[in-house]
Amino acid sequence: MKKWLLAALLPLLFLSGMAQANVTPVQVTGHGVTEQLAVENALIEAVRQVNGVDINSSQQVEQLLHKKNGETESLTHTQRDGRMAAKGMVDSYQMLSQQCDEGGCRVELHVNVLRYKPAGMSADSRRKLAVLPFKGSHGATFSRELQDLYTQSRRFAVLDREQDQAYQQERQLWESDDTALTEKARMGQVLGLDYMLVGKVENASTRRWSETVAMTGEVNHYARSALKVRYQIIEVPTRQVKWSDTVSLSASNGNLNGLINQAVNKIFQESMDNIYPLRVISVTGDRIIINQGGKTLKSGSYFTVYSLGEKLVDPYTGEVLGQDEEAIGKIRITTVKPKMAYATLVEGEASLVEKGQIVRPAKAPARKPAPRKRTTSAPAKQNTQTAEGGGVIL
Repeated sequence: MKKWLLAALLPLLFLSGMAQANVTPVQVTGHGVTEQLAVENALIEAVRQVNGVDINSSQQVEQLLHKKNGETESLTHTQRDGRMAAKGMVDSYQMLSQQCDEGGCRVELHVNVLRYKPAGMSADSRRKLAVLPFKGSHGATFSRELQDLYTQSRRFAVLDREQDQAYQQERQLWESDDTALTEKARMGQVLGLDYMLVGKVENASTRRWSETVAMTGEVNHYARSALKVRYQIIEVPTRQVKWSDTVSLSASNGNLNGLINQAVNKIFQESMDNIYPLRVISVTGDRIIINQGGKTLKSGSYFTVYSLGEKLVDPYTGEVLGQDEEAIGKIRITTVKPKMAYATLVEGEASLVEKGQIVRPAKAPARKPAPRKRTTSAPAKQNTQTAEGGGVIL
């Protein structure tokens, strides 16, 4: 029989099956005044073992002063208040043993606990990041474009923190009586952030002016755009700033949108190079495949391939700073796919490029000047004659 059990702040749901769910078997023991309470406590323990426990505790200390035999004494009274909560679902259970006496009941159960499995790629192996709305002029453009790039990089589980109203409306639908019990399993799956990207556009302007040439009367028009953006990557649990930088750009053609596009790509590239640098995932001769694609890469761009050496540790903090990197070649992107990119080696030896090496943006290799062609002039025609002895006949 399907029913709800409410005990110790735990909603348990008995279902015959649910899409997008995994079953975890658990063997537990429960105690209670009656057999039903013993079963409920056992089911609660099973869910706790699979999904964990949320423990809230508080402690209140009261200090009292009183006189005894003319001397003042201090008495301390400590009161603790604890509460445990668990949340989950039970697909089915089997009674293994049951024993009741005057002291209560003891049951042993084999329980199949359900865990909701989100659709698509699991976020468990990826760090969770949200791009918060940038402040200042054109801030919405920065947030939108950066969110697209981080999502397409597939390195982060990008979470939304703007559409809260739409989410709450959907949650109300899940909680309504019209929603099937299997759909209610979707509740309680909201992910917490590891990082959030925040920023402020401090300057985004274009100045236009005209100048008249005195001698000709010709009027020349000029424009100059300037952009300055400050951004931070903050670790949410500790509120520690993991990376901070300011991007300042200018252009004499008045193309502010072009500067915004450059700044967006610079912010994305710098943050990714520090957290998730690109890596080589396949090498076949001069053809190399790297683990990123989409809008984050462009055909024709160049990257340097680095081999990794020993780990480098800060002697003061003990923090791992990275690994020693040695440049071994340069590649050029030829084809960009949604999730990967193909490249060819343009500098270096192909035998040194290996799977797992990292790649970082680079400039195009300098072109070597074409060798000059040597021209040989024909010998001049001599108008003089030589004598038999080698002298010249005048």
